[in-house]
Amino acid sequence: MTIGQKIKKLRTDKGLTQKELADHLHVTFQTVSKWENGENEPDLTTVRQLAQFFNCSLEYLINEDENYAPKEVVKEVPVVKETIVRHEYEKHVCAYCHKEIPENQLVAEDITRRERHGRMHKTVTIGQTYYHKDCLEKVKAQRAKEAAQEKARRASHSKKIAFGWSIAGGMVALISTLLILLLTPSLQESVNPGISILISVLVSYGIFAAIYCILTGSYIADLFEWSVTSTIKFPGLIFSWDLDGIAWLIGMKILFAVLGFLGGVAMFALGVALSAILGMVSFPFVLIHNAHHDYDDALF
Repeated sequence: MTIGQKIKKLRTDKGLTQKELADHLHVTFQTVSKWENGENEPDLTTVRQLAQFFNCSLEYLINEDENYAPKEVVKEVPVVKETIVRHEYEKHVCAYCHKEIPENQLVAEDITRRERHGRMHKTVTIGQTYYHKDCLEKVKAQRAKEAAQEKARRASHSKKIAFGWSIAGGMVALISTLLILLLTPSLQESVNPGISILISVLVSYGIFAAIYCILTGSYIADLFEWSVTSTIKFPGLIFSWDLDGIAWLIGMKILFAVLGFLGGVAMFALGVALSAILGMVSFPFVLIHNAHHDYDDALF
């Protein structure tokens, strides 16, 4: 049997039309018809794709001995990364303009997908798409444009969230600080209204800058994360297995829980204070960095 006859037999056994097989291989159905009628033969790369698709060996398709039987199943078929020259009579359809591609204009692009192997991810080539050279350049330009638009959209979204939460946090800090300074009797006597307003503005700016720097992924975010995730480690307890010992153990566990909570609150307050102080100084530089890098480091 010729390779064309084998292709026809494998295709009909699988219940496929010439067009369905052609679509899978990204060629025209006329090309498949020429293979099956013996007017043309597929190139080596296409034969490999046929072997993989029909789950038969490469030798089975190539060998014209009628008594030859397939001896192995192809598990994985390497695909050429880029192909420009094809068989003299073979035609492919451009995936962009859907027209047949002459030999001197044919280029191929890999179709890939990401597969997970344990903890590792690997990019695997599963086929090829064919283009005119000019059409492929148009496709690449369109993809670059879409990527730039998506990047700009994400940057705008990140910017709105960062400034929105920062302004809200700053306003809450401003109002809270003013109320504390102006309504607390002891503070009213020691701090005049002008100083109260100045302190409130500084606190408000510090909280605004801290929230902005944290949400945009600057070094202050790492500092704040360290402060809020730090825990106090207490020593192990040795007690006796009697009523007094168990009561003492329960009392110490409660004490440790209270101390741990108070320690967590203190570390959180320390993180806020440090973030606010550093944010007041770092905010202009972080703002310039984000403007130049389109908020690539944002946490959302």
